[in-house]
Amino acid sequence: MRKALKVIWFTFKLASFILISMLLIVAGAEVYTNSMANRYCNKRGEDCRMGDVGLVLGCSKRFSSGMPSLYFNGRMEAAARLWKTGKLRCIIVSGDNREKYYNEPRDMKNALVKLGVPEDKIVCDFAGLRTYDSVVRARRIFGAQQITIISQSYHVKRAVATARQLGIDAEGFCAARIPFNRPTLLRQFVRERAARVAMVFDLLIGTEPRHMGEPVELPS
Repeated sequence: MRKALKVIWFTFKLASFILISMLLIVAGAEVYTNSMANRYCNKRGEDCRMGDVGLVLGCSKRFSSGMPSLYFNGRMEAAARLWKTGKLRCIIVSGDNREKYYNEPRDMKNALVKLGVPEDKIVCDFAGLRTYDSVVRARRIFGAQQITIISQSYHVKRAVATARQLGIDAEGFCAARIPFNRPTLLRQFVRERAARVAMVFDLLIGTEPRHMGEPVELPS
């Protein structure tokens, strides 16, 4: 009996230590992200700088249910709004293109053209498999020195924090907030906390994007 109690007590202490450690790591990543990004993220287009390269972060144009994605539409509308107000000199659309019939950059480019952005001012980054990869490649492949990152607010903060830690002069423009039910918002919250921890880990060890390649010149 006494031995069993010792095992239970040890298991409880170990589980408590792991839980507290995880909470501290998550809290640290949250504080770091907000401290790096909050003052550089804009909700109003008029507050964004003039002449930046826009970096639109990719997502599927449809939900798994087949319905049009509010995330996708919000990002495209935000990018087009900045272009039409003269804030951007060109736009990089960066996303996943790993499967034959799934091409986020192509879908984003087509959507932006329909919204009035000139096709010759849009550059596709087909190797933006992760937010981290998209940010690194914007600088090292496309040579962007000043970028305005466009996505929903939670995503923009992580991308801007990544960019500024890597020495990129980055700001963010937050696309419209998506009204979802509580379970969906909870899943999004949990995923984002994990993504921020992964971001800190990538920055600490200097992770390289999965694909690099030759430099690409941006439109003037």
